[in-house]
Amino acid sequence: MIRHYKKLFLAFVALLSVFVLASCSQEQSGSKNAAKTETPKVETIDGEWELVDTLDALTSSIGTFTLRPVSFGQLLDSVKDFKMDMKIENNTATMKYDYNIDNFIKAYYTFSKDAEGKTEEEFKKELYNDHEKFAGDFKKYKVSMNKETGVFSYEATGSIDQNAKTMTFDEGITVANSFFFSFGENRVSPNTYHYELKDDMLYITIDGKRPNDNLPVHYELHFKRKGSTTKKDPAPIEGKWQAINFRSTLERGIGYQYLGEEDSAFKLIYPEAWKDLAPTLNITATTVEFDYTVSLADGLGMFYDYLKQKDASKVDVTRDDYIRSQYLRITFSLEDAAKELPNTTYEFDRDKGTIHSVLKNGKLDSANQTITFSESPNIIRFGLMSTKPVNQETTYKYSIDGDILTLTIEQRDEKNNLNTINMTKFKKVSDAKTN
Repeated sequence: MIRHYKKLFLAFVALLSVFVLASCSQEQSGSKNAAKTETPKVETIDGEWELVDTLDALTSSIGTFTLRPVSFGQLLDSVKDFKMDMKIENNTATMKYDYNIDNFIKAYYTFSKDAEGKTEEEFKKELYNDHEKFAGDFKKYKVSMNKETGVFSYEATGSIDQNAKTMTFDEGITVANSFFFSFGENRVSPNTYHYELKDDMLYITIDGKRPNDNLPVHYELHFKRKGSTTKKDPAPIEGKWQAINFRSTLERGIGYQYLGEEDSAFKLIYPEAWKDLAPTLNITATTVEFDYTVSLADGLGMFYDYLKQKDASKVDVTRDDYIRSQYLRITFSLEDAAKELPNTTYEFDRDKGTIHSVLKNGKLDSANQTITFSESPNIIRFGLMSTKPVNQETTYKYSIDGDILTLTIEQRDEKNNLNTINMTKFKKVSDAKTN
């Protein structure tokens, strides 16, 4: 058996930690009979762009660090208003931002060991100096730190290969000196990113490994074309909606859970293993179901590989035996927990190593644009979608733009003086069946 770790995954499955999804709610536009206006689709990547889904991008960057859930939440809340622009012309991409780092410093001051014995003002001056030194590391970009205003200014240029659909930034992409979207020997190493243009959205991605433990890291930046005036009638809410970019929801949820230093591998392993996981909302009249099927084999296998790499002497079972034994432990735990979850069902396929679950009897309130579940939506009690325990009622706001439904929640943690924010997007895949 794996002596030191054999119960580790089960312990995390049983956690009833914070897992929230929120962001600024969007108002549903107009009536269903409103005129539909669309600007012509532009196929070129040339033009001006603005960063959107900022919380998703920064969640991934913050999640690479070993942080307590409160610290993770404080950092994420401190950068929620971050903005970045990009201009593309002549196969050159220029990313720019002016970012006041004071809110970040206040959040970092609450838990940084470097802040011990210092006042907040002393710590702020120290970080101003650190950012000034960091700005000096860039040789090809225009980067500066204004110690009078607290603004870190950044202008990075990258070259574009439109045949390969790549962008190369010779000194990577970073937000101040703490949030990175690049890999390499140092913080200003060259990096090549893949991009995809779709419906006036530009998706920039890069995958790599965390240097200290070789765990997978995925960064993704979403840019919307500036001046886009496309307005879409909201699709009927009845029918089937499938989650998109659910990886970000998982990353935030796990980030809000308590993970010790050794266990922080979960923050990177399971979003990678479940990157294609796409739960659905099935809405009929005023009834809503949350439905998903998850495969445990990839995640358990990746965690086994991590343990063996970390200390092979503690691993004395085969990979297949580990996956089977841990899968059984998880199913037994879920079967026992289901006694307290009358609206949740589980189906286990031991041969395939999958679990299918349905959370039933959710209620749609179209007048108030809310969906309420008697139990909080979750992924095998590991990815919790609320600050409340999984067996308690949870209400979400929703908005619809065309065929995209955004489910949001915003909650306050008074004990830790923290606002938790998140969101999950779903795309309409079919209308409600009619008899």
